[in-house]
Amino acid sequence: MRAAVLHLAFDGLGAREAASDAFVDNLASNRVSERLGYEPNGTDWATRRGDAAMPRRWRLTRERWTRRGDIELTGVAECRPVLGL
Repeated sequence: MRAAVLHLAFDGLGAREAASDAFVDNLASNRVSERLGYEPNGTDWATRRGDAAMPRRWRLTRERWTRRGDIELTGVAECRPVLGL
């Protein structure tokens, strides 16, 4: 799912970079970010269920993004003007 969103952002909408974050103890989400090519981009503090928790930030540039051949975009050209692109 996140790979499809990245494909839309980079290939369909011309994004230059994407950002993501996940709490440090959310190993699955952090691993997905790593596998998609995101690079660590620091940490922060947030409140989770009333307690302090640390999210890890991730950054993926267009240059690091890997295009996948199994994702096809349709209808994006018609949406771009509505989005001001």
